[in-house]
Amino acid sequence: MIALSPKQQAMQERERSILEVSRELVLEHGYYGVTMDQIARASGCPKGTLYHRFACKEDILVTLAVECIDRRSALFHRAAAFEGKSRERALGIGEAAALFGRLHPEDLRIMQTATGPIREKASPIRLMPLLEAERVAMNVLVGLLKEAVEAGDLELDHDGTIEEIAIGSWGLLHGGFSIIQDGIPQNLLGVSDPFHKLWRYFNRSIDAYGWRPLFDEWDYEESLARLRKEVFPEEAQALYGEGMWYGDRK
Repeated sequence: MIALSPKQQAMQERERSILEVSRELVLEHGYYGVTMDQIARASGCPKGTLYHRFACKEDILVTLAVECIDRRSALFHRAAAFEGKSRERALGIGEAAALFGRLHPEDLRIMQTATGPIREKASPIRLMPLLEAERVAMNVLVGLLKEAVEAGDLELDHDGTIEEIAIGSWGLLHGGFSIIQDGIPQNLLGVSDPFHKLWRYFNRSIDAYGWRPLFDEWDYEESLARLRKEVFPEEAQALYGEGMWYGDRK
């Protein structure tokens, strides 16, 4: 690792301070309720220095989103390293996302905010790390799909199958978790266990592609319990309780 000069360290510390203050402001007031002037005052950073580091508040937001995505991706990689079948590890990615979203809802809010118009306004130099972070996260799932094909767990029937499963699963992950966080299933549908319902829907959907073992051929509840105990013990117990490896179900 290359040692930073005192000036570089000071610049790094200043940027960290700006990001920490900005995160608090965005979570408290929302994207539209925060201005660069507020960030400058709250962080004690001269406006000239602030604009030298970040051209706009969108640059700050996408930088915060990168940090959140990287933290979640670290959980994805742990799931992918689980000693189990490819489909079990894929379910581990889903559990990783669930644990992350439920334990760190503020991080999830930051990630969900850094979309659409925010990206359009962000500087390319700040946007590129966000796109790369998302690519790395998606590639964990794509890598598992390729391993499933190589192991014979998943037989492709046409060229687009990996892409279909990847984009469909990714959309289910993000869209499903977003509506759960907003309370829509509970408030409008009376669903008391939305994460488990989403988990079952994913399994039934993936059965259509023949990703073996199929849902009715394998005890995936036990797989989840193993994943929580062996891969995510601290996170699982922080959410479900000590020794509660079956999560909300038992």
